[in-house]
Amino acid sequence: MIVIVALVAVPAVGAGLTALVPARGRVATTLATATATLLLAVLGARAVLREGPTTFVFEGTFPALVADGLGTGLALVAATVAILAMLFAAAQRSSRAVHPAYWPLSLALLTGINGVVLAGDLLTAYLMLELVAVSGAVFVALGGGRARLAASVRYFYAEMAASLAVLLGAALLWHATGTIALEGLAAALDTTEGRIGLAVLTAGLLLKMPLFPLHYWLPAAHSLAPSVVSPWLSALVVKSAAVVLLRVWAADPALLATAMPQVLGALGAAAVFWGGVAALRQTELKRVVAYSTVAQIGLIMVALPLVAAGSADGWVGGAVQAIAHALPKAALLMAVAILAATGGGSTLTALAGAAARRPVAVLAVGASAISLIGLPPSGGFVAKWYLLVGSLDTGQWWWAVTVVAGGLLTAAYLGRLVQACLGPSAVTASATAARGVADALALSLALLGILLGLVPEALVTLVGVGQPWLT
Repeated sequence: MIVIVALVAVPAVGAGLTALVPARGRVATTLATATATLLLAVLGARAVLREGPTTFVFEGTFPALVADGLGTGLALVAATVAILAMLFAAAQRSSRAVHPAYWPLSLALLTGINGVVLAGDLLTAYLMLELVAVSGAVFVALGGGRARLAASVRYFYAEMAASLAVLLGAALLWHATGTIALEGLAAALDTTEGRIGLAVLTAGLLLKMPLFPLHYWLPAAHSLAPSVVSPWLSALVVKSAAVVLLRVWAADPALLATAMPQVLGALGAAAVFWGGVAALRQTELKRVVAYSTVAQIGLIMVALPLVAAGSADGWVGGAVQAIAHALPKAALLMAVAILAATGGGSTLTALAGAAARRPVAVLAVGASAISLIGLPPSGGFVAKWYLLVGSLDTGQWWWAVTVVAGGLLTAAYLGRLVQACLGPSAVTASATAARGVADALALSLALLGILLGLVPEALVTLVGVGQPWLT
């Protein structure tokens, strides 16, 4: 009980302290808070494995926080990515590379992410999603610039529209059912008001993710954000609304029996194809990664129709995809930022000779690609394996085709990055073969993504604790 509350409270308190301490102490305070959060996440995951899900009830009314396998797994990976992203920011030598507001904002964002993935009711989820939205929009604007501010404003307006939809949907569901607990919303199907509430809530969450075709604000925001911010956005922020959506629609057999799981699965499949093709057509590095995020979010939604058909493997595949994707995606964004900075440009052609200049960063790109494509041994392979098994076991072969096609598209656009890095260099390796802390951090995250595939038993067992009505 104490651990689950502390996972939200500790980074929140740390954010306040970081904003108040002198500038020279902000990095240390931020890293200490994130490290404490990681230790709490380890304790939370251990408790869930031993004792099962834990619930914190606020004022005896609603389960404000629920620590289950999916929630603690995401909290664990969020703290891991957070620490390495903070170290990556601290390694930037340029004073303009990291805005002073980055440090308290990063802890505020970690607070919101932990709150969302552990939320047990719609009110808690809404408040934490708001914290994630505001922190993310400000994050994008850090460093200024007209294009960046425009992307931040678009991000903010999209999030506010989505937030209004989530709040309205929650209000309608409360009025129709008398509850906002995530696992008690099946009663909404009995009334027109409740069904409208579910539809409005779902639309708001889809815009927050954002899932195709509501992803219009994501590519600009993610590609124009500062390099120290991008790992947070593409690896962690996009998962927040997706987790709430999974919890809402997978919590009860009555909801799974509706057409919505199939609709969400179809939108997920469309995102896989659209995002993959769009990424393949890009020449700017961060836009390649931004569109790949659109595609990989879609794979999480493909799990819903499998769960609706009674597949426990489908749930494991979607949950592992949400967790395992964060590590290589953050690593890829760090590596791309390093290569763009040392190559003199942010396009594919600027990567020529990168293998000679920054071999460790290029190795991080390759190791990240293994996980994102879903090749063994990696966490991405584990996720896609379970999605494939769930698809075939339930007779829904078309989802298996989506998973395989998504992997092939990922291989195509990430293969372009690797090929560009291996191209001939106009600069001699001896003059530019710098190896820095940032390169090692990116490679460490990428290797952690592979490690998940080497020892998958613990992760698969964890996400199975407290899974929906299948158990």
